[in-house]
Amino acid sequence: MDISMDFVNINWLTVLVATVVGFLIGGCWYSPVLFGRFLPDLMAGVESHTGASRNIAGIFTVSFVMLWLAASFLAGLLGPQASLREGFDVGLAIGLFFVFPAHTIAAIFGARPIRIAFINGGYFIACFGAMGAILGTWH
Repeated sequence: MDISMDFVNINWLTVLVATVVGFLIGGCWYSPVLFGRFLPDLMAGVESHTGASRNIAGIFTVSFVMLWLAASFLAGLLGPQASLREGFDVGLAIGLFFVFPAHTIAAIFGARPIRIAFINGGYFIACFGAMGAILGTWH
């Protein structure tokens, strides 16, 4: 098995674009138009136990940085020769076979509604697929 990471030839502008697209997908995904309308009911019991107030600026900043890290890793994994299809397939596989199961396990052990895992996991499947397609297309 030949797996190598190429961080030398990364197009950092492409990583930034992929990060912004992933962030925008999240904005749409978690908006009231799509799945955001379900979250208050699903999270009602969870939020009452934490007692923490929401720091939106902090949430957006950390989310952007985490997406940038994910896009950077994905760019290094794909390398400069990847195609749109290869990038999409790898991103989709990471979301579907790594992130979604992790969210599902965390929801089950955290006594959270399983629908939260489907909402969050679905976002990462779409996000990583889109980021992979961008990274595979634009070298």
